[in-house]
Amino acid sequence: MIFQIFSALLIGFLIAFAAIPFLIGYLTSRGEVGVERSGKHGFGVDTSGKNGTPSMGGVTFILSSLFATLIVMFLFRLDSLNIIFFIVSFLSFGLIGLIDDALKVFYHRDEGFRFIPKLIAQIISAALITIILVAVHIPDKLTFPFFRALPLYFLVQFIFYLVWFVGWSNAANFVDGIDGLLAGIALLIFAGYGIIGIKENQNLMVIFDFSVVGSLLAYFIFNRPKAKIFMGDCGSMALGAGMAINAIFLQHPWSLLWFGLILALDTISVMIQVLVYHFFHVRVFPVAPLQHSFQRAGWSEWKIDSLFWTIQLIITVIGVFVWIK
Repeated sequence: MIFQIFSALLIGFLIAFAAIPFLIGYLTSRGEVGVERSGKHGFGVDTSGKNGTPSMGGVTFILSSLFATLIVMFLFRLDSLNIIFFIVSFLSFGLIGLIDDALKVFYHRDEGFRFIPKLIAQIISAALITIILVAVHIPDKLTFPFFRALPLYFLVQFIFYLVWFVGWSNAANFVDGIDGLLAGIALLIFAGYGIIGIKENQNLMVIFDFSVVGSLLAYFIFNRPKAKIFMGDCGSMALGAGMAINAIFLQHPWSLLWFGLILALDTISVMIQVLVYHFFHVRVFPVAPLQHSFQRAGWSEWKIDSLFWTIQLIITVIGVFVWIK
């Protein structure tokens, strides 16, 4: 297993590391840049220094992760149809984000994929994954046990899965926005789940997780402050869906509320901010999501990253010790 893990890490790293400079060169040569085109961002922070930075970097680590997983499966003669869950979750949500990114980057639509069409696309993707999960009878420990007594339990199960995938893909998207932040957090989460997967003998999931870790390590080289490329919605949404399928596949679904605690708190901060301001015209936080409040206070991106990565590292270590037993 150790050699398989090392192979997945190395192959994922090498593919992503080779592909990212080509993507940067291609987008730069076309004059296409990231979403920071205006020089000022809605969070009240001057982002003019990011002008000219290309986006859509998530394409590289999505594809490199999947290619690395398939290559390692072939090399070690691993035959499992369960790979379909990882492919569908990563690609479907990544594609939605890619459409959003393309509208911003190539067609210069600042709002990108409009909210309602984007939400519908997310629900369709989540429904597709859910149908496959239910059809092959993946052990269901996602919902509360007392729900099983309901006559229409399958409908409750279906709705819960929809909320789970859509929720976590958007939660990851909220965390993105500061150079290197989500890449570092996601790297630790996938590594944590990969370690638990070793204990649970989930070889396919372990290979996928460490393929993602290797790919994100390569991506981080180009995304750390000051970033040479942004991951875009395609990367963040795929990572969120990948975390969700990990938790379900491990049969430790609620573990993601712990491993993804930063993502959850970021999402809650946005919901509180929007609701309270809508009804009372009062801002609970200086800025939401939370990391931008630190940025508004004058913290550097490296300092914010260091704080959040340290917290995530502690969360991951504790989580691994709890769920590995």
